[in-house]
Amino acid sequence: MRLTHGVLVLALAFFACAPSSVNPVTVPLQYKTMASVGEFPSAQTCGSVSRVEVTDARANKMLGSRYLQEKSSMRADVTSSGDVAGWVQSGAEAALKQSGAAMQGGGPVLRLRLTDIKTDESVFHRAQFNARITLAADLLSPGGRSCWHDSAEGYSENYGYAGSAENYQETLNHALDRAMIRVLGSGEYKKAVCDCR
Repeated sequence: MRLTHGVLVLALAFFACAPSSVNPVTVPLQYKTMASVGEFPSAQTCGSVSRVEVTDARANKMLGSRYLQEKSSMRADVTSSGDVAGWVQSGAEAALKQSGAAMQGGGPVLRLRLTDIKTDESVFHRAQFNARITLAADLLSPGGRSCWHDSAEGYSENYGYAGSAENYQETLNHALDRAMIRVLGSGEYKKAVCDCR
């Protein structure tokens, strides 16, 4: 009887601590490499680019939403602060560096368009974070000729304190790393970057 009573008390305490509402969150985007060095593809010696250009082409500038796990209709917006295109550019340049690709004049331009970011955070005592990033990528010769075009997605998930900017940053940065790994690891990209002169 005492054991049953104790379990009931613990269960009530557990659910009593669960949040009853969610508030909007603004995430300051700060890039830091999250993928391991071994996840980045190795660039060929001919795989240099002259520069990276990024535009934020999202129709919806929201990052996503957060909601109660037990009541998903209770939602709040997640937005970002800072230069989103600059954040993507930092991640793209870091990915090129991790892969061993040089950035030097005379090579093609890697042009990236951020077409979508989608995050969701399921809140209970802690929270489950998910992020998906979609990039459209183009390689342009120094003369402006299109040598290659494709799109790539990166997905990441994380778990931790609800509403934590650090957890959002880690999840988003990892998704960006994975999108860039897909871009740089594409066989078509690897061929085009060497031929695009």
